Amino acid sequence: MERKTYITKTGEEFSYLASDIKKGSRNFVFFHATGFNAETYKILFNKIKIHFDNEINIYAIDQRGHGMTNAKSEPDNLKSWDIFVDDGKEFIESIEGEVICSGHSMGSIIAAKLASLNPSKVSHLFMIEPVLYGPLESLKFRIKSFLRINRELMIAEGAAKRRSHFPSIDAAVSSYTGRGAFTTWSSEWIQNYLEGGTKNIESGIELSCTPAWEAATFRSSSMDTWKYLKKIKMNVRVVYGSKGSTFSQQARESLFSLGENWRGKYYDEATHFLPMEFTDNVIDDLESYLVND
Repeated sequence: MERKTYITKTGEEFSYLASDIKKGSRNFVFFHATGFNAETYKILFNKIKIHFDNEINIYAIDQRGHGMTNAKSEPDNLKSWDIFVDDGKEFIESIEGEVICSGHSMGSIIAAKLASLNPSKVSHLFMIEPVLYGPLESLKFRIKSFLRINRELMIAEGAAKRRSHFPSIDAAVSSYTGRGAFTTWSSEWIQNYLEGGTKNIESGIELSCTPAWEAATFRSSSMDTWKYLKKIKMNVRVVYGSKGSTFSQQARESLFSLGENWRGKYYDEATHFLPMEFTDNVIDDLESYLVND
């Protein structure tokens, strides 16, 4: 994967990874989870390249406030995920040909909204552990958000308190291994997350996605996804885990009742970090989806 820079129409710089050797081939565009970055998923992308024998172009952008992207990211001004959707829309439109939109967690919601807004551009949608709750759950969240009751959202509070400075990447890997969100990650996945999501400072390294921005991203989750999902007519695949999933039971029941174009794959032993835990299986599911669509 080669790191490249995309400059928006307003002059903002976005960093992304690309493997675009085959012109005219399928384009797989991936959006990462909150707090992560494109390089976090390097193992997944490299295995996709091998699995598809380099017959698929891969693009993965560092979203605003994440990774190596240099775009305005002021936590106090982040009110919804609309800015991430706008960024993603401009990015996919810069790619020649149709795209397969995919993403993990927040990234899968961005991908879904892009598929809804750009049906002539997006040919497929492959969602991994989406942040999706049932329509009634989502409505309650939006009301709380409007009333600013969700300012104390537990996951956001945890992100706001996250340690952001380390003497070295090795020290950070040691600190993360086997703990918290990284409990089920291999050291290589953690290493890639840190190499793509830290910058050098005088005392060592610091996270490029600041705790304040990560917390603001969690708090600003719009939970307005259903109005987009209902408009999607293409065949869609959703893969999800059983432990600590952000894809609630109510959401599953509502989503898979929208139509036969919505199909899911349940992983009994997986957590929210399904792509880190079952990388090869996820790729097999992606292939099956593309071949049988």
